[in-house]
Amino acid sequence: MQRALVVLGTLIVLAAGGAAVVRGIDYRGAAKPGVSVLGVDVGGKSRAEIQSALRTWAARPVTIRAGGHSYHLPRGWLVAVDVHATATRALGAGSTVSLLVPEHHDVSPVVRRAGRAGNVLRELARAGRPAASAQVVLHGTQAVVTPAQVGRQLDSAELVHRLARNGDVVDAPFAVSRPAILDPAARSAASTAELLLARPVSISYHGAQLGALTPVQLARALRIRSRTHRFAVGFDADALARVVRPRLGRWITHAHNAQFAVSGDLVHVVASRPGRDVDPLKVVVAVTKAAHTDHAAAIELGARDAELSTAKANALGIRRKLVSYTTQMGDSSSNRIHNVHLMAAFIDGTVIKPGAEFSFNDVVGERTSARGFLEGQMIIGSLVLPSIGGGVCQTATTLFNDAFELGLPILERTNHNLYLAHYPIGRDATVSWGGPDFKFRNDLEHGLLIKTTYTDSTLTFIFYGTSEHRRVVSRTSSQTNWTGPSMNYAVDPTAPRGSVKVVAGTGEQGFDVTVDRTVYDASGAKLRSDTFRSHYIPDSPTTVYGPGKTPPGPYIVLPSSI
Repeated sequence: MQRALVVLGTLIVLAAGGAAVVRGIDYRGAAKPGVSVLGVDVGGKSRAEIQSALRTWAARPVTIRAGGHSYHLPRGWLVAVDVHATATRALGAGSTVSLLVPEHHDVSPVVRRAGRAGNVLRELARAGRPAASAQVVLHGTQAVVTPAQVGRQLDSAELVHRLARNGDVVDAPFAVSRPAILDPAARSAASTAELLLARPVSISYHGAQLGALTPVQLARALRIRSRTHRFAVGFDADALARVVRPRLGRWITHAHNAQFAVSGDLVHVVASRPGRDVDPLKVVVAVTKAAHTDHAAAIELGARDAELSTAKANALGIRRKLVSYTTQMGDSSSNRIHNVHLMAAFIDGTVIKPGAEFSFNDVVGERTSARGFLEGQMIIGSLVLPSIGGGVCQTATTLFNDAFELGLPILERTNHNLYLAHYPIGRDATVSWGGPDFKFRNDLEHGLLIKTTYTDSTLTFIFYGTSEHRRVVSRTSSQTNWTGPSMNYAVDPTAPRGSVKVVAGTGEQGFDVTVDRTVYDASGAKLRSDTFRSHYIPDSPTTVYGPGKTPPGPYIVLPSSI
């Protein structure tokens, strides 16, 4: 009997094994029974069938609920399934036991956030709200606290995790975001502010009573600034000093910058003088201490150094005359002479540090009647027109030639439209406010000082510094591309309507000219080579039309009537 049972068991095992083998052959290259992915039973399905099922799943619509709104969209917009890697997982899941005994294997898909998810996530995120730190604001002398607010922030990673399940409706998950500064920190800051503003603070200087700073005055200088998890409460040093300074006016002495005094070709430094002024930091310490104690602050003045100290002035190395250049005023009106003198005064004493740039327009500023400039003349096209600030080009031309002879880099230079014989040919410079500028850079190792001398007939700029023994070689080409006068056209918006008049020119021809400059250092090595090209137009007649008339050819529009 026992032997019969053993034989029977053996037969059963062999039969089961045989059945497993048969089923194994049936499931070869397919997922085992009971395997599912994303709620889809893929048992017995091939790799291609599993991948097709995963793509179908990604295309299925899903409803996402957030902030009382529902969003209906394909699941694949947010979740990208790696169908190949997921199918590999499914094909490897389960065991041979599942070929005989029912089992269930839920395979985790390989997913990531889809590339197109950004816009959808931003829309969903609007259902949240940012955390808001507590705030403290001064209203007069009262500190008002606005409580902090907890925020809600979309948890994108958890949303992708939820979408990787099989539900058709998903609630967007939001995580709590904590504000950086909480209410207790705000209440503490408000208490500190109100303590500092509780009473007036009397101020004195060496026993002299100078009145009191009222809570309102103190409040104007109080600052409540947020830090990482708290507030910093204190007086702004400069604001508090501005309130205190007028009361100490008779004890304040201003610092004097070092000066450069010229004697012949040499320069020496006149020493700077320190001053005494309110020390903003000391004022803050004194007033803050007083607000916490007896509400009486003793103010001390501190030394105030000159902006240009003697040491700084000496370090600039401005020792002697390097170059000077003089231009003739020519036939100039008294207004033009006045303007040239005024611009020379603006430039006189200019110090250019090593590596710094000089801009004519920046140094001289806008030429307006409010700044003392008178009406002179300017060139527009081939016309010479009235203009506030006439004479500016003589000033710029003189400076250009100084910088030229010293071998400095010229950054911006424009020649006049018309050739003016009282300037060296090809070495003039024109400037205008809002238009061409004249610029150069100090590439010397030491500073430069510009000084001015002038008469009613000449203008001279002198550059002082430390000589580097540069050698400048220049060559002016012959005049080429001669052009004869021809009729020019202009429209004057302020002329009588329909008017036409001809303004005669001198008839002088236009031409081109080139000036080459080579700069060598003290050893004879070449520092730079420059070419300055000038194109002068002929001094032609101009037909000027009033409004309502159209010139027969190209024209310019005049800024004012001639």
